[in-house]
Amino acid sequence: MNFSRISAIVLTVVVPVMAHAQMNQLFGALHSVQNAASQAKQFLPQQSGQDSMQDDQRLATRAQADQAARQHQAQQEEQDQQNAFHTAQAQREQAGRQQAQQMVADQDAKDIAKYKASQQRGQQQAQQQIDAARKVIDMCPDLKDSRLISGERMIRCRNKGLTEEQQMTVVAAMPVLAQAYAASMVQDIYEDNITDPRKGKAIADYYNGCLQRGTPCARPKW
Repeated sequence: MNFSRISAIVLTVVVPVMAHAQMNQLFGALHSVQNAASQAKQFLPQQSGQDSMQDDQRLATRAQADQAARQHQAQQEEQDQQNAFHTAQAQREQAGRQQAQQMVADQDAKDIAKYKASQQRGQQQAQQQIDAARKVIDMCPDLKDSRLISGERMIRCRNKGLTEEQQMTVVAAMPVLAQAYAASMVQDIYEDNITDPRKGKAIADYYNGCLQRGTPCARPKW
């Protein structure tokens, strides 16, 4: 048999067989690729959907966290404002109390100073009255003679030239409770022009009785 013809026959038989085998392999590979592609298409959307859901959950969680943080910050700011308001109010109240206390202290100090000044003026005035009364008594020593009744002493000194005003100077140095009654005695003596010392007892008894009772005396005619 001719070799070239045999080769042609072999090729004629082998080539289709090899081509068919290669085609089968190609088809199988394509089929595998198609299956893989199909599976990938089925898998990818699902996986992508899961990722999207996870992303949404993360975004929602983050949004909730941000909202909670903002709410907490707002509450904290409101609390800080309230604390600042209460602190300022407490400071104002404390300042007001301190100012009031200072005003009271200042007023007390002023009142004490006024009282002391008044006491000092009263003492000075009383001393001046005593000094003036002593001068009048030196002019008529009968005014200090304890052996005589007060009415009689006044009448004797009137007879010796003391004026009503001078005798009133002595009355002003007496205790306050007795001043009104003693002044009435002096007025009666000078208004009624009493010169008899013996009438002094009746006048003194009348006004001393009013003094002891603590009642006013009607003006009698002596």
